[in-house]
Amino acid sequence: MDSQQFFNDELLEKRIETFYGYGNYEGKYWFIGMEEAGGKDFEDINCRINIWEKRGKNEIDDVAEYHQDMGWWDEKIQNTWKGLIRITLSANGKDNIDVEDIRKYQLDELGRRDKETCLLELLPLPSPSIDDWIYARHSKLPFLSDRETYKNYCIEKRINHISQRIKEHKPKAVVFYGMGYECYWRKIADIEFTKIEVAKTEDSKKHYFFIGKNNQTVFVMVKHSVAFGVTSDYFHDIGKSITAKLAE
Repeated sequence: MDSQQFFNDELLEKRIETFYGYGNYEGKYWFIGMEEAGGKDFEDINCRINIWEKRGKNEIDDVAEYHQDMGWWDEKIQNTWKGLIRITLSANGKDNIDVEDIRKYQLDELGRRDKETCLLELLPLPSPSIDDWIYARHSKLPFLSDRETYKNYCIEKRINHISQRIKEHKPKAVVFYGMGYECYWRKIADIEFTKIEVAKTEDSKKHYFFIGKNNQTVFVMVKHSVAFGVTSDYFHDIGKSITAKLAE
């Protein structure tokens, strides 16, 4: 029965303490989200944990290789990643970005160990949504009893670790996506942000992002790629703004 299935708690705890995402810490562009999607059931999460172990329990991994080992890596454009890719291509000076440009970048460049991007997660465990929490049923770790306890256990340690990695590696730009987590993004960046409004989009709202800079890195807080009403132009504008900010 499902209720009798348990994770290897020692390995699960090691992943919680160690795993931060995918890509290259030496990359120019870092993208930081709240948590990885997925983890719809015990089997899915257990597969992810076991593959992470087999691949060497890395702090960050190659996103394509990791998902190939999981048995799914194809040409379908991932909804979260497409906005991030538009930002990257625009920051690199590309105009008139089409679907095939995004597909090619996703397959060959995004989150690869030797390329220009790094994809990090503030929280280490995958979850389909903030309302889903199956870990308490399949783990005896006390800090996984509910989502809030887990978040309180992890959040400050991971904010500090990500901040330290940014100081060490000095990426050109760090993009935080998901405005609902603005308080955490501000802690990591520790700078003053300026709010930028962009043209009205398909939902007739003015959308916005925040941008700022210290002496080594541009920081941006943006809406999630799947946020209601945001368009391709929104992410294009952000990429151009990163380029302009870097030139200041």
